[in-house]
Amino acid sequence: MEQIKTAPSPQVKTKRYLIAAVLGIVVFVFIMSLWYYVPSLGAGEAGYCAKCHAMKPEYLTWQQSNHSQFQCKECHRESGVSNFISYQGRLVKEIFFYRSGSDPLKQISNPVSSSACLKCHSENRKYSPSSDTVIPHSKHQKKGIECTACHAGVAHGRIVERGMTQKLPAEDWNMSVAIEQMDFKYTTPRMAVCLDCHGKRQVEMTCSACHSKQIIPATHKSEGWERQHGLAAKDDFKPCNLCHVYTLKKTVDVSSISLSDYIKQNSYCYNCHLTKPSSHKEGGFGAVHGQLVKSRGMNNCLGCHDINESKKTKNSGPINEVYCNKCHWFK
Repeated sequence: MEQIKTAPSPQVKTKRYLIAAVLGIVVFVFIMSLWYYVPSLGAGEAGYCAKCHAMKPEYLTWQQSNHSQFQCKECHRESGVSNFISYQGRLVKEIFFYRSGSDPLKQISNPVSSSACLKCHSENRKYSPSSDTVIPHSKHQKKGIECTACHAGVAHGRIVERGMTQKLPAEDWNMSVAIEQMDFKYTTPRMAVCLDCHGKRQVEMTCSACHSKQIIPATHKSEGWERQHGLAAKDDFKPCNLCHVYTLKKTVDVSSISLSDYIKQNSYCYNCHLTKPSSHKEGGFGAVHGQLVKSRGMNNCLGCHDINESKKTKNSGPINEVYCNKCHWFK
């Protein structure tokens, strides 16, 4: 017997309409929330980023940068639908972590890819008009080196990397602080980064490789300076730091640090010291090294070696794996 279908009662229809209306309101509120909080869905993107209290330092430093005419998404979001969705997801996560009491700058990273930079800049650039540096950008790009490896400070002065967002609470940031943090030394590429990268990859390390003009002291031009400079540094290495401060991986107090520790902290020094001296290449060095220590002093050894096994930390430098107390028992 065929079953006769009956029309839903007015009460059922009303219930369905109410459910649909509630779902519609929930979806509308969700979309409007994203519209308000997520800058790339609204207008004035940098202003929307500034609505997040934790982003105040980034917003103020961006205003002082030479990229202030560009909105956040121009650098932090690549083209394409998938990248748009990924970008939106990162921003929503930042909002979630911020609302939950976590620091979004610690939880989420918004890296800038080279493709974003190349929308405006040319990879064929070979020199910097603002300085004497000669940098073949196309060679670096072919090696897969991202633009931000050298230009990390261009928009925000590396404030997160330098720990400034932790040292100074967001509420204490103002335009004066931002101007100070966007000083030339924080926004331009650091020589220590160049030398560290070149040293690890055994790329040319001479000054002329990157600089078209060089001011070299007369003492450095004398014959045998490479062998004599250690003795000069042993007497007083503070004058060395006047020029070589730019290749330090972190700020040091030259009045209290030892010469051996200074060498390990300076990219220019330790990348050169990675090459074994001629005395180490001669046969039977292990049998004669004690006499060399007596005649030349142990400080010569400590430029590359430690007395005890080193506890390597990030950016500690390439301290040699051979250490004195591996065979001896010095205090």
